[in-house]
Amino acid sequence: MHGRLKVRTSEEEKARKEKERQEKLKQFKYAMQKILTKRKNGEQDKEQLDLTEKVLCSNPDIHTLWNIRREVLISIGKMADNEETISKLYDSELHLTEYCLKINPKSYCSWLQREWVLTTRTDPDWKKELELCNTYLKLDERNFHTWDYRHFVVSKCKPPLQEEFEFTTEKLYDNFSNYSAWHYRSKILLELYPDLVGGRPIQDNHHKHELKMVQSAAFTDPDDTSAWFYQRWLLGAVKETVRVVTFTVTPQKTTAAWNKFVSAEYISSQLKVYFNDTITEGKWISCNEHEYDNLWIFDHNKEISDDIINVKVEHKMLDDENEIITCEKYEPYVFIGKNNICFQNQYSEAVMKELNEQLDSCRQLLALEPDSKWTLLTTTVFLHCINASLYHKEVVENLETLKKVDSLRAGYYNDLLSKWNIEQQLPCDYKKNSMHYKNGFNEKLTSLPHLQYYNFCKSVDFSNQDLTSCALPCLKKLQHCKELDLSGNKLTTLKKFPYLDLEVLNLENNPDLNLEEIELFKEKHKSIKIIY
Repeated sequence: MHGRLKVRTSEEEKARKEKERQEKLKQFKYAMQKILTKRKNGEQDKEQLDLTEKVLCSNPDIHTLWNIRREVLISIGKMADNEETISKLYDSELHLTEYCLKINPKSYCSWLQREWVLTTRTDPDWKKELELCNTYLKLDERNFHTWDYRHFVVSKCKPPLQEEFEFTTEKLYDNFSNYSAWHYRSKILLELYPDLVGGRPIQDNHHKHELKMVQSAAFTDPDDTSAWFYQRWLLGAVKETVRVVTFTVTPQKTTAAWNKFVSAEYISSQLKVYFNDTITEGKWISCNEHEYDNLWIFDHNKEISDDIINVKVEHKMLDDENEIITCEKYEPYVFIGKNNICFQNQYSEAVMKELNEQLDSCRQLLALEPDSKWTLLTTTVFLHCINASLYHKEVVENLETLKKVDSLRAGYYNDLLSKWNIEQQLPCDYKKNSMHYKNGFNEKLTSLPHLQYYNFCKSVDFSNQDLTSCALPCLKKLQHCKELDLSGNKLTTLKKFPYLDLEVLNLENNPDLNLEEIELFKEKHKSIKIIY
C-alpha cells in the first residue's frame, strides 16, 4: 500500500477540524485579551496596530478593533515628525481595508474605516477611490455597499453628474435587475434635472424619459422587481405642498392637522391663529411627542366662550402664497375649519400622456400574461395615478384579484385598499357638516391611514372592520373623539391603546380579547363607559 495517501475517515476529519477550530479560537482569545489590555493601559503603538491587523485579516467585521486602530492612528499621527510619515500610515490602512474587502466585499466596518481614513487625512486621492469603485462594481455590480461608498466619494470629488448618470445607464443596460443602480440613479436624477420652473422634483422631459426607460426594463423581464420599484418611485415624484387640512377648537383642546409631517418650529413661523381677528399666542405640542408630526395641539390661554365669534388660521406656505381657513361653529364653543383636499397626483400634460400610453402597454401585456402580478399591480397604480376617482371601481377589482394571485402579500393589498378607499371618501366627508365618521365602502378597513384628517370627529365608528391591535396606536390622532366603536374587529390586546378623552368605548365582538385584560383596562380608565 506504499505510495497511497491515507483517506481520513469522516470521524477523523471531524476531529481534525474541531482541533483546528479550537486552536484558532485559542489564538483569537489570546490576541483579543492582549489588545484590550494594551488599550486599557493606554499603549497606542505599532504593536497594537500589528495585533489588530492580524485579527481583522481573519475577521474584518469586528467594529471595536477598527475603533482601536483609529485611536492608535490618531495618537501616532500626533507624534509624527512630518506629513509624509502620516501619509504612509494612512496608505497602509487603506491597503488593509482593501485586503479585508477582498475577504468580504460587504463588510460595513471596512468600508466605514476607509471613509474615516480619507476624511481624516489631508491628501485624499478621490480619483483613485472612484476607480476602486469601478473595479468592485465590475466584480459585483449589485453590491450596495460599493454603490453607497461611490455616492460618498462623488460627494467629495464632485465629478460631472452627467458622467455619473451615464454610468448608471451603462450598468443598468448590463443588468436591469440592479436595485442599487436604480437607487443611485434616482439620487443623481434629482440633482441633475430638478424642475426649477414648475417646482416639481424632476424636469418633465426627463421624467417622461425615465418612465420610458423603466418600462423597457420592466417589460424585458416582468418578474424582476427592481424596475417596478423604480417606476413606483417615479410615479410618486410629484410636487407636494404642505397644507393645513383641518383646524379644530373646543373648550378642552385646539388642534391643527396637516397633510405632511411638520415641526413645531415650522408651525410657529408659518401659521397664525386668530380669535376674533386677534392673533393668539401659544405653544405647539406634538400629538405623538415627536419632532415632526401631522397633528399638533395648540396650548394657549384663550378661554373659549360666547365672546368668541370667529376663528381662523392663516398659513404662509413655502411658495409665499397664503391660505386662510375660516372655522365654522358646529356646536356651542366648537369651531371646525376644513381645507379643500385632493389626493390626486398632479402630473404635466407630457407625463400624463406617457402614463396613458404605458397603461395601454400594460393592458396589452396583461392580455398575454394575465397572471403577471407586477403587471397587474402597475396597471392598478397607473389607473390610480391617472384618475383615482374615475377608475376606482377597476382599482378595487384589481386589488381583489391581486390578493388571490399573490396571497402572500394580501395584507399589503388590503392596506392599500384601505388607504385608497379613505382617500376617496375624505373629500365627500369634508363637504358635510358632520362630526361623525363611518367607513362608506364595502371593503373592510385593515389599517387607519390619514386619521389626522378626522381628528375633529366627536364619534368614530370602526365597527365590523378587520382592524387588529397593531392599529391601536394610530387612534391617538382622534384627539376630539368622545364615542369610539371598535366592536366586531380582530383585537387581541389593549396594551397599545393610547390615552384619549373618551366617554364611550365599544369593544363588543372581539373574541380574542382577554376578559381579564378588559377588566384591568376598565379599572384604569374609570371615566370611560366600556361596552364589551
